[in-house]
Amino acid sequence: MAVVVVVAEVLVLVTAGALWSYLPFRAWLRRCISEPVNRRVVAELKRRRGELATRQADVFLTEAREVLPAVVADAMPPGPAHTPLWVTRWWYAAQLTVPMSLVAFVMFALIVWNAEAYAAFWHLHVPREGDREAAEPLRALIRTVTSIPRTVQAWKGPTDVFKSLRGVLVIVVGLSMAPLLQRLGAAMAEGGEQRQRRERLEKKRKLRTGDYVRCWPVIVLVVAAVQCARAHRNWATRQPGDDVPRVSMRKVERVIWRAHRTRRGKARHHHERVLKAHAARVVGALRAAEAEQDIEPGRVLRDLTVMLLVIAERYAEGRVGQLLDDEQIGDAVPVVPREHLRMAAVGGVVVLIMAGASVAGLPEAALTALLPVVALVAVIVINRGKVPSPSELTDLVIPR
Repeated sequence: MAVVVVVAEVLVLVTAGALWSYLPFRAWLRRCISEPVNRRVVAELKRRRGELATRQADVFLTEAREVLPAVVADAMPPGPAHTPLWVTRWWYAAQLTVPMSLVAFVMFALIVWNAEAYAAFWHLHVPREGDREAAEPLRALIRTVTSIPRTVQAWKGPTDVFKSLRGVLVIVVGLSMAPLLQRLGAAMAEGGEQRQRRERLEKKRKLRTGDYVRCWPVIVLVVAAVQCARAHRNWATRQPGDDVPRVSMRKVERVIWRAHRTRRGKARHHHERVLKAHAARVVGALRAAEAEQDIEPGRVLRDLTVMLLVIAERYAEGRVGQLLDDEQIGDAVPVVPREHLRMAAVGGVVVLIMAGASVAGLPEAALTALLPVVALVAVIVINRGKVPSPSELTDLVIPR
């Protein structure tokens, strides 16, 4: 019975492959099924999704249109605004991404929760407590590695060597073929039809799920700008004795640190270094303005509103290397990303190395000389080449 099922499955696959490779059949499939479905069903669904996204974006931007013009006035640079369009794009992508993510989470939870039942249904072997061979794959791997010297000692001639190393030879030859295949694929992908098809597929992929991640920073920036504008309005109509309004830039900083990745994808190392340095300056300018909210609340809240809207607009335009102008950044000190975690990592590395050196029996004089060297090297490695200042190194080696 099992043989009959296997033969039937093979015949179905061969028949499907033959039909798919038959050009008249593919033309009929596209003309009679694909195109009518795309024209009558898919186009209607896209239209309704667009209308729903526009309504949701209008609701989201209603308060922004009420409070922002009175605060920013003529401070925004002239030109068409891309921010509302990106808000609409985020809502359009969220209609698919959010339900799909929830369904994927529920399916994952069900599979994990009922793993033993699924294994029994598919007749899979579930390792038990007494099954040491299946429950301890690490021991089997270690045994394989430790048996290499005995295998080498058992070689008696070229035939034994070839039998032991033939898998390695196949892998080496396969790796040598990889550059040839890569060049062939790159040459074939540069054709006009292939390039246009790849661009269409990439555009569809971005519209389906990419906009949910790519447009999210605009949502965060607009929300923060509305909060600043609302706080500015409340400050202008305050009563004697009211508290000074305060708006946090924590969420804004998070999206700015990842703005170059979420907007344009991964770049080369030297390019990302420049983008990260600019993001550090922008975050420093926002923190400097945030720290002055208790000094001049009206002016600072207005400046923060303008800066957030400029960042959102520049991000939508793709100018992630110029989120703010130099005049807006001023002399703000660049911020080191995750500084506390980096310093904790440096401290942990220094403690581990010094403890290891002490256990190894190094004399006390050598330990004293080794401490600043270890601290300096750890700081440079963890900070990716940034050399600390003498005061920072002193604070690290001699805590106050």
